[in-house]
Amino acid sequence: MRNLKGHVPERTCIGCRAKKTKNELIRLVVDEGGRVVRDDWGKEKGRVSYVCPDISCWKRLEKPHILRMAFKKQGSIVLHPELYNIRFSPHSHNSQ
Repeated sequence: MRNLKGHVPERTCIGCRAKKTKNELIRLVVDEGGRVVRDDWGKEKGRVSYVCPDISCWKRLEKPHILRMAFKKQGSIVLHPELYNIRFSPHSHNSQ
């Protein structure tokens, strides 16, 4: 068996494509109604994506193709209004 002690899982933000640790990102999942909802506890079933708590990343999610690609779904995917009730990072990590 491999020793995974010290292993920190990384995920990619669907907004900026930056790799970060899971605890630095917000977990999103598509519910049965096709709405993207927050999954703070990591218990929801379904396809999962992650996004930075950065306003610029969230603005990119308003483009429909970003969500369709991230969740590998055809048709309409809607951001649940509750998603906008988060605190955004005061520092943008994008240096482009």
